[in-house]
Amino acid sequence: MYLVIHAPNVGCFRLCIRWPALHLCVRTGPELYWPQFKNRYYFMKKVFIGMGVVLVLFVGALFALPYFFKDEIVAQVKAAANESLTAKLDFRDVSLSVFRRFPKLAIGLDGLEITGTGPFDGIKLIECERLDVAVDLWSALFGDEIVVKGFFLNSPKIQVYVLPDGTANYDITKPSAPETEPTAAASTPIRLEKYAIRNGEIHYDDRSLPMRADLWGLNHEGSGEFTADIYDLITRTDIEKLSVRYDGVQYLSKAKASWQATLNANMPEMKFTLKESDLQINALQLALDGWFQMPNDSEYVMDLRFSTPQNEFKHFLSIIPGAYTSDFEGMQAGGKVQFGGFVRGRYSEQAYPAFKIDLKIDNGSFKYPSLPLGVSGIFVDMSINSPSATLNAMTVNIPRFALRMGSNPIEGRFFLKTPESNPTVDTKITGRLNLAELSKAFPMEGVQELAGLIEADVTAKASMQQIDAGKYEDVNMAGNFRIQNLTYRAAGTPPVRINTLSASLSPQYVSVPLFDARLGKSDLRASGRIDNILAYFAPKKTMTGSFNLRSAYFDANEWLTEGESAAAPSPSSNPATTENVFDRWDFTIDGAIGKLAYEEYTLSDLALKGHFTPNNMTFDNFGLKIGDSDLRGNGRLLNVWNYLFDNQTVYGTLNLKSDYFDLNPFMTDEAPATESAPAESVFLVPENVDMTLDANFKRIRYTEHELRNLQGQVTMKDGVAALRDLTADILGGQIALAGSYNTQQPAKPTFDLNLALQNMGFRDAYQSFVTFKTLAPIAQYIEGKFNTTLTMSGVLGKDMLPDFGTLNAAGFIETLNAAVNNFKPLAEISQRLNLAYLSRLELQNTRNWFEIKEGRITLKPFTTQMRDVAMQIGGSHGLGSDMSYQILTKTPRKALEKSAAGSAANAGLRWISGEAAKFGVNVAQGEYINVRFDITGTLANPKVAVKILPSDGDRTIREEAGSVVQNITDNARDTLQKVVTQKVEEAKKQAEAAAEKALDSAKQVATQKIEEAKEKAAQEVGKALGEEAGKKVEEVLRTDEAKKKLEEWNPLKKRKN
Repeated sequence: MYLVIHAPNVGCFRLCIRWPALHLCVRTGPELYWPQFKNRYYFMKKVFIGMGVVLVLFVGALFALPYFFKDEIVAQVKAAANESLTAKLDFRDVSLSVFRRFPKLAIGLDGLEITGTGPFDGIKLIECERLDVAVDLWSALFGDEIVVKGFFLNSPKIQVYVLPDGTANYDITKPSAPETEPTAAASTPIRLEKYAIRNGEIHYDDRSLPMRADLWGLNHEGSGEFTADIYDLITRTDIEKLSVRYDGVQYLSKAKASWQATLNANMPEMKFTLKESDLQINALQLALDGWFQMPNDSEYVMDLRFSTPQNEFKHFLSIIPGAYTSDFEGMQAGGKVQFGGFVRGRYSEQAYPAFKIDLKIDNGSFKYPSLPLGVSGIFVDMSINSPSATLNAMTVNIPRFALRMGSNPIEGRFFLKTPESNPTVDTKITGRLNLAELSKAFPMEGVQELAGLIEADVTAKASMQQIDAGKYEDVNMAGNFRIQNLTYRAAGTPPVRINTLSASLSPQYVSVPLFDARLGKSDLRASGRIDNILAYFAPKKTMTGSFNLRSAYFDANEWLTEGESAAAPSPSSNPATTENVFDRWDFTIDGAIGKLAYEEYTLSDLALKGHFTPNNMTFDNFGLKIGDSDLRGNGRLLNVWNYLFDNQTVYGTLNLKSDYFDLNPFMTDEAPATESAPAESVFLVPENVDMTLDANFKRIRYTEHELRNLQGQVTMKDGVAALRDLTADILGGQIALAGSYNTQQPAKPTFDLNLALQNMGFRDAYQSFVTFKTLAPIAQYIEGKFNTTLTMSGVLGKDMLPDFGTLNAAGFIETLNAAVNNFKPLAEISQRLNLAYLSRLELQNTRNWFEIKEGRITLKPFTTQMRDVAMQIGGSHGLGSDMSYQILTKTPRKALEKSAAGSAANAGLRWISGEAAKFGVNVAQGEYINVRFDITGTLANPKVAVKILPSDGDRTIREEAGSVVQNITDNARDTLQKVVTQKVEEAKKQAEAAAEKALDSAKQVATQKIEEAKEKAAQEVGKALGEEAGKKVEEVLRTDEAKKKLEEWNPLKKRKN
């Protein structure tokens, strides 16, 4: 399209617009053609209107397309994540926009979270406000696959953990497997052009080194031709705060850093070469040069060099932790510095690269404008050189270091070689440091008070081999070290005051004759010795020694913290594989503490002896008191340090003894108490305790009960306590207990127990045990003792009592010279039969099977004899509700006839005859009279119904019942055995035949056939022996089922598939 304007003369004007499909001319003057212009004008108007409509529709489509394709894109994202990740990926919402990364389609995952599994379960690898993935628009709309062009993280929080064995939580991709068919989730090519992180936060915790790095306010971006094999990566990184800690030493603390670099990336060789680099940490500029290569997954090869183009001491001082303050620019500083080094070689599990670090400070000095004192005369000449692949060849050579603070000089030298095989040192330190002057010369954030004197005059020239071999004549170790009146107060920590700490060096050991301090509310006094101080410099050597510790009062709560960072929880790891710098000493401790405060408990008269490292403690013996309770024993604990300060799991085995121990103070409140209801509590088994306790307690109190001579084993792990062979004396009898107690769900603790009580008094148990009182309320009317064995499982309430609605139990109870007395139904039976002695039912050595299921207690029928009257008793009752029992009596006619004299004679017999007549039963001829008493209602308000049964011969009910029941039982068992055997064999054959087809269906068929055989057998037995025999068979089966539960009970066995 082009425009022509032509004015050949005044008064004549021509305007021409040319387009491939249009030629429009407008003329003025004498040659004006108005009709032609008018037609073309209307045509152009329509064209422009049409173009406007198309443009509006196009823009609208750009807005609408993301919504039309949102579901499809979300499905592909989740499918790809589930297909390729072992971690859990989740996001709050998905936003799509064509304009945010135009001309690319931006897929935004809002509230993105990636949470670890396995050893990192529950730990979030990434939390991100939004992850923007820029994809090719055409591929998203019409292609078979989505092509990723870039990704952008907004306010991400990244937590990286590497365990001592090298396991990392960022390794979340599933292992690749040979693909038979390409999947949609696997076809998402990445053709990056740019990536960026805005306002990020990264925490890197590598315990295999060990190293920790924390970055806040991270802004990073990179761009390049990422699809090429060799390309230049252009990056820029700005960090608001950077902290680095390595092997216990803080190298950087909240330093400000920036890095602009161009790296040549050779992807086939995985080699990255620095072409340009500009690194600045606080005020120090560093020049980096060289390359870094990753030839495989297990090793790195590098040749890197660093140096500082600046030579002012002030710039180097800025990287010292705490030195770079807001008024750093106004600091007065002098002196020169030279700083540089290299890292060259191969790094793997077996080898280290060679490295060298050189630092030289010449007459450095500084003074902060906000502080009254300065530091001058700073001289450092240091060279750390490791020329080979092993650290044993490393040397640390500091021929001189010196400084002066106020009027107090400090000067020394240090040399170390062969640190792994034979640490050899040559050092001398002399000087005096006034901590009050230090606080006036160097800024200390958060420190409220610092004072005291540190004096040293120490010489050491020796090797580890000389000390181990006892060649003390070749060892030159002498001098003294002393701290006096040290006071330290800082925000968030208890105040510390060291009154005196003195130490002296000799060729044999380092002696600490006196340590006297007050740590917060606690006092501490100690003395001891360190036998091989040079082990500190050997990574694989353990420092040994012995100490005596004494304290009148120690408050451990002041020193327990929630961990290094609440935002960075620590992953769980097995202590057997965890190496920690604190584990490099092993001291023999003889300690005694008058009172120790730990959480809500106060321990007194605490004494212990043993070998200790922070994570491994072996107790030769220990003893303590908690209130009126005493405890002593021995054993071993592992991972204690991490348990106390990092909430990890403590492991161990302890042998415990006590003369008296009260468990009630350890009950954990679940909810605050109110005035109207007492506080309810459960005893929680800690989930971070994996421990075995062998107990021997003479007296132990639990709730209102006191047990004696308690012995047994308790194993705690993952919130579950397993009880094995636990026995004790209680209420004049004995108790044996085994099973499990599970508090993994604190609001719903469960139990699965096998309980045996021997020689226990009925009324004692009724008055002492709420559970027994609820399950057997009739015990209040029973005199004598009993034995019982039962299995029981269910849920415990907050009051540590079973939730009876969930209780299942089965077992037997054996009476020992027992009798039921003052029980209203018995009194009524006695009155009806006019036999006074029936009001007291004697239970001589009976064995009674019972079962508790769905809130109802069923007592299997049993027989007993009261003088001439034979009785059969059985039935059931609900928990605190109705009861349904039957008492069948078989009474000799003679006993009724002679039961009373005079006008009352035969009163019972006359009553029976009258009742029998109501049912049309003739009792005139029988020698024995049978009566059934149905007891219903409740214990407080029982109801007794009577039914007269036909009379029989002259045999007693015990004989009758014994023979009849025995015959029925024998016949039932024989018939049942034959029928069941036959049916079971048939079922087994059918099951085996089915098993050849499918194992799972065989199990189902076999189970079904066996159950059908049992049911059919019972039906045939019922037909053969009559209704009563059928009932007896059911009773036999139920009793056998209860016995089977007792025999097979084992809550600790592994569940079979």
